[in-house]
Amino acid sequence: MRILADITVGLTTLYGLMVLFFLIGMLIRRKGTGTANIRVSVVIAARNEAQNISTILNDLIHQSYDPTLYEVIVADDHSTDATAAVVEAWAMSHPFIKLLKITDTPPRFSPKKYAIQQAVELASGDIILATDADCNVGSDWIKTMVSYFEESVGFVIGFSQFGARGQQQNCIERLQAFDFVTLMGVAAGSTNLSLPLAASGQNMGYRKSVFEQVGGYRRLAHRVSGDDVLLMQLVKGMTHCRIVFAADPRAYAVSQPQPTLRSLINQRKRWASNGAYQLFLNPIFFGYLLLVLLFNAACAVGPVAALITREQFTTMLGCIAARVLLEAVISYRSAIYFNRMDLMKYFPLWFLVQIPYIVGVGIAGTFGRFSWKERQHSAQIK
Repeated sequence: MRILADITVGLTTLYGLMVLFFLIGMLIRRKGTGTANIRVSVVIAARNEAQNISTILNDLIHQSYDPTLYEVIVADDHSTDATAAVVEAWAMSHPFIKLLKITDTPPRFSPKKYAIQQAVELASGDIILATDADCNVGSDWIKTMVSYFEESVGFVIGFSQFGARGQQQNCIERLQAFDFVTLMGVAAGSTNLSLPLAASGQNMGYRKSVFEQVGGYRRLAHRVSGDDVLLMQLVKGMTHCRIVFAADPRAYAVSQPQPTLRSLINQRKRWASNGAYQLFLNPIFFGYLLLVLLFNAACAVGPVAALITREQFTTMLGCIAARVLLEAVISYRSAIYFNRMDLMKYFPLWFLVQIPYIVGVGIAGTFGRFSWKERQHSAQIK
């Protein structure tokens, strides 16, 4: 029991140092200072999004960016609904909207990654901005994201949130919104200190030349998900360009949360499916993920073992108290950073489910299966 207590104390200390690192990073808030006269291609991979895609297309036709300098490419990933017809209808009245039908995906190539790969190859823009078919963006989104592409910048991570402030949501959706704001805080803090750990395909951008330099998704083709964070890690490891976080609220995107607990767990299993693969792409990021998993496992096992053995209970209680404080601080700072203090009231419930959620999803995502767009997958395409 003493060994377990010492391990838990050590993990708590490391976790505290990690939180301090993120907090220091969130003291920084960069504004974009780049020029705005760059050709841009907005890429959206869509599968069975007929009910959603008109919203993002409507946002994109009302951009403040020069309409002669951007295009929108929707890569239809084998949709079985009316997605293609909806996009074609928009394209008839707005010629800068283009439909790319994906008819055949090569073996051992993630369908979504292949759709994006084909769209980027078709793109005429120097800058690629990526978002999802179920997202919303403001009228200054393109202009603001592009402003972060200073000469040395090759990749821009944008902020995304699950539901806008004031939007009617159920408890599960609110918990997702809270959790994702904290994750985005980690992304912002780490990126601002030149050690980017997370990105979201709902809102990000990169130079087409950088995408080509790393070989696009070809090195990552066999991984079902990770069209965002895995690409970012490739860019960090294979190029000398800077990766920055777009903290300007005008660059924010809004996505829709999962409506049920079952769909939420399935989504997070998909997100977690690339955790082990980070060992090959970015050992530092893998170490971060491993620390989070081990710390939560220790917090789950330690107090129970202390109660059973009646040893080291005070030590374990102290570690749990430290964890409450650390999680509260990083969540509070993230909520301030992104102006989502309305979500802080969900912290107690979020904290209670965090330990079983992280441990369970982390293991299930690595070794289990998940569904995505009516397809069944494991982490790797075989």
